[in-house]
Amino acid sequence: MRYKKIKDFVEEVLQPSIDFIKTSRNRSNMPFKEMGDVLGVFFPKTKHTEHGKGFFKHVFVIHFGRRKLALKIGRRRKHMRKDYTTYRQLCKRAGVKKANQNFAKIYWESGLFMLQKYGKDVAVPARELERLRRFGKRYGLKDIKEANIMKFGRSFKIIDAERR
Repeated sequence: MRYKKIKDFVEEVLQPSIDFIKTSRNRSNMPFKEMGDVLGVFFPKTKHTEHGKGFFKHVFVIHFGRRKLALKIGRRRKHMRKDYTTYRQLCKRAGVKKANQNFAKIYWESGLFMLQKYGKDVAVPARELERLRRFGKRYGLKDIKEANIMKFGRSFKIIDAERR
């Protein structure tokens, strides 16, 4: 498994922290701000992406060695599970190489957390956007828009999409 240290950190520190904050402060909503503060202590270059703030999940960019990774935190487990199963089914249907060619790699999913490859946030050319929309339509994906596409090296990939 890739990035096992990050997964162990999530399962041993972050997940119990969420439970502790919710019970001690008698809150039902997700403590995203506090999770950002905890991540900032262990991963000093961590930043919360503004465009990565959705209704269901927040994205924190963490630096692990030379790599930039996206640690997604969801409000509920089902929101993260949905993305992960979409990716896994896409890998089975499209073939692993073809799926990773058009969809950013997801390394693991654990409860409310998911670790994914992170690219550069640049403007997406119309031709690439149309190509990825055709790919998404062929494999039953929706919500493929410019905000959900990033540049990885020379290619553009989908970072967030749901099944129809």
